[in-house]
Amino acid sequence: MKMNRLCLSAALLFLLVILVDSTPVYEHHTQDKAASRPAFCLEHKFSGPCITPKIRYFYNAKTGHCEHFIYGGCNGKKNNFLTEEECIKTCIQGSGSLW
Repeated sequence: MKMNRLCLSAALLFLLVILVDSTPVYEHHTQDKAASRPAFCLEHKFSGPCITPKIRYFYNAKTGHCEHFIYGGCNGKKNNFLTEEECIKTCIQGSGSLW
C-alpha cells in the first residue's frame, strides 16, 4: 500500500513539473520583443567621464520606456539619444510594439 502511494505521489509530482514547465510566461513574450530591437538599446545608461552636462535620453530595458539622464558630453555609448522621440523610434517602435 505504501509503495502504491509513493508511486502515485511521484507520478503526480512528475506531471506537475511538466505542466509548470510548459506553461507560457509573460517574460518569454518580453524577450521576443527585446530580440527585435537593436542590442545597444539594452545597454545601461552611460554618463561618460567628461563633465559637460547635457540632457539625453536612453532606453531603460527594465521599465520599457525612454528616460532622460545627464550625459557628461564625451565617450557615450549608442543607448544615448538627443531626443525622446529618437529613442522611441529606435528602441520602442523598432521592436514591433504598439507605440
